[in-house]
Amino acid sequence: MNRPQKPVSVVRIFLASLVLTLQQLCNRLQCSRSSVLRRLKEHGYYCSYNHAGKFFTINEVAQFDSRGLWVCKGARFSKHGTLKDTVDHLVQSSERGMTHEELSTLLGVRAHNTLLDLVREGRIQRVRLGPTFVYVSCKKSHQKQQICRRKSYLEKSQKPRPTYRQKIATLLELIKDPKAQRQDIVRRCKRSGGEISRDVVDAIFETYDLDKKRAR
Repeated sequence: MNRPQKPVSVVRIFLASLVLTLQQLCNRLQCSRSSVLRRLKEHGYYCSYNHAGKFFTINEVAQFDSRGLWVCKGARFSKHGTLKDTVDHLVQSSERGMTHEELSTLLGVRAHNTLLDLVREGRIQRVRLGPTFVYVSCKKSHQKQQICRRKSYLEKSQKPRPTYRQKIATLLELIKDPKAQRQDIVRRCKRSGGEISRDVVDAIFETYDLDKKRAR
């Protein structure tokens, strides 16, 4: 008498391929789609949030990063579920809210329509900060903190970043004349053929705390 064949191991199949379509699973497990989905539920499975949810993986093989995201063979997965739920989680948990550009870079897909849907549903809010819109939590206390941190981030990012040559030129002028005013340094550097602005000199003074050092 022939012994009944043991069902093919779902984990073994995924360990070999990591990511599979539903049709591939049906072929390898030799069962219907409903049976495949039932077996996947026993392990905990994820659908890709790109490629229209075409690809599947399971808990045993998924390698999520600290944000709960994983990319494998072009398929993108989220520990938080769908793209909408993932965007919602990332916005809610962010320190300074998130822009569409930041989310798209992180997720590898455009999220504009998803963000608008979340705003319409009242799950997140959109505020204009600096040059673009920032998406923040609806919880007022957290939203206030996110906006405050975003404003601080924008202020820091807008400050000029002096080059090595500009730093050296400024310090050399101070060695020549320790009492030189900032605008004097700008003028003298330009006479020497150096490209420098008052904002750059101000940034150098702040970085090296030159006003205090000169006072000493």
